[in-house]
Amino acid sequence: MHLKMITMKTFYNLSVLFLLLSSVLNAQQNTNTFPELTGQYLGQKVPGMAPEMFAPGVVSTCLEELNSVFYPNGNEFYFCVHNANFSTIFMIKSEGKFWIKPKPLPFSSIYNDIDVTISPDGQKLFFSSNRPDSLNGVPKNEHDIWFCTRVGDSWSIPIHLGEEINSDKEDFYPVVSKNGTLYFNSQRSGEGTNDIYMSKIVDGKYSKAEKLGPEINSEYREYDAYIDQDEEFIIFTSDRPGNLGRGDLYISFKNQEGFWTPAKNMGAKINGMGPEFSPFLSPDGKYLLYTRQTWTPVIELTESLTYEYYLKVHNSQNNLSGNIWWVDARIINELK
Repeated sequence: MHLKMITMKTFYNLSVLFLLLSSVLNAQQNTNTFPELTGQYLGQKVPGMAPEMFAPGVVSTCLEELNSVFYPNGNEFYFCVHNANFSTIFMIKSEGKFWIKPKPLPFSSIYNDIDVTISPDGQKLFFSSNRPDSLNGVPKNEHDIWFCTRVGDSWSIPIHLGEEINSDKEDFYPVVSKNGTLYFNSQRSGEGTNDIYMSKIVDGKYSKAEKLGPEINSEYREYDAYIDQDEEFIIFTSDRPGNLGRGDLYISFKNQEGFWTPAKNMGAKINGMGPEFSPFLSPDGKYLLYTRQTWTPVIELTESLTYEYYLKVHNSQNNLSGNIWWVDARIINELK
């Protein structure tokens, strides 16, 4: 009788525990349910002349999101997620009425794939990766530039861009203009360097990469250059002196003679106390998307520094991880 009572009591306790766990799991599942997003730009309210976080809780999360780009028809959105060990390219796609949950690209699940961009005609997807450039190789200790070609509504297997572009140092953030000219940044000039290069297509092949001049590059680090389709302006990140944060977005325009004007800081509307990088225009040219690492400065504590407080801060978008931001692209005309 005593044993039976213990057993019944244990069963009751286990049943209560099971119900509690079930409710917690159900709550987590409900929390993790992908929202019903419809309409242009993942159904997000478009920003004005002040930058706003893009798709908070959907794209911009407590994770480290590093760069983003829309497919030219606006129905696919690509972005990279990074942590200390891995980088993966994800895609959110509009199917029917709704946008579907982010999924990694089929080829982006083994190596460190980062800095995804798409050509203006939608026929090529570029990215940087440490994947081996031979079938029997091992991952590299640096990144090269790769591309895939459009096949139906998907992409081909990745193809190495070749030695005219890639070096034995880090090569990142490939962006092409309408005529196919490639812009990217590289550390090939030596340790601690980062400069912006370009390569034109000659007889169907990329020519040897050339470093851009002093209007763009400086003795400091320049990287993540976006070139507009007609190569009329270039936006990039630099950590040169005079910045508002740890790396600001700069812009340079082509003058009437076809030369770049000296780059200027895009100002406090765009740049903050953290770094800003990976700029890219939406396909319709209406919005500038970029990545920024931001946080909420604590001026006066209104909460106790409890364990729960630290968890809340860590799991928020303002935890020093990168998020995607966007702003009305008319701000570019204000700087011209």
